[in-house]
Amino acid sequence: MNSNVIPFDFDGQPVHFSLDGWLNATKIAARMGKEPTAWLRQIETLEYISFMAEALGFNSVPRTELEEIKALGTSAPGAKKRILELSKSTGMVRSKAGANGGTWLHPKLAIVFARWLNTKFAVWCDLKIEAILHGGMSAREQLDRACKALDDRKSQASEDGKGLSSWRWDKPPLEQSVEYWLGQVQLTLGLDAA
Repeated sequence: MNSNVIPFDFDGQPVHFSLDGWLNATKIAARMGKEPTAWLRQIETLEYISFMAEALGFNSVPRTELEEIKALGTSAPGAKKRILELSKSTGMVRSKAGANGGTWLHPKLAIVFARWLNTKFAVWCDLKIEAILHGGMSAREQLDRACKALDDRKSQASEDGKGLSSWRWDKPPLEQSVEYWLGQVQLTLGLDAA
């Protein structure tokens, strides 16, 4: 998940997403003077994560345990630690050490977390995740198709002598198509076309 990290700029600060929309909550929270664990240790957060996990087919928290924690509250000994463990047990919260490490949140949790951090950031985050998951994929699919068309035509040209002659005419528009869709992918994801 974290090997393909996309950095975006929010108010001069980098925000890291994976290609599948997971948010590095640790880095952005630190820049806003907060910690993701403070959000993850709230009963309301656990309840939201549990219902979302159930709706998406992830591991949900057993209702009895959820009700037990709600009845005890966060002041009970070890409650906050248990809430954090249960949140992570759903598979919608991942922690990893290393250069791209930290606490990573599923795209469906990123917006709720972002609202907790800052409303302006929440709106920005919602738009970026949408671009990654929907706009970026369409352009990426077009890029894949353009690359395949170029490769197919190149192999056809090398297989027959007649194809080599027409290849010199087919090659420039195919290469232009690849370059165009590469630029579109970079624009959609907010990357510089370097």
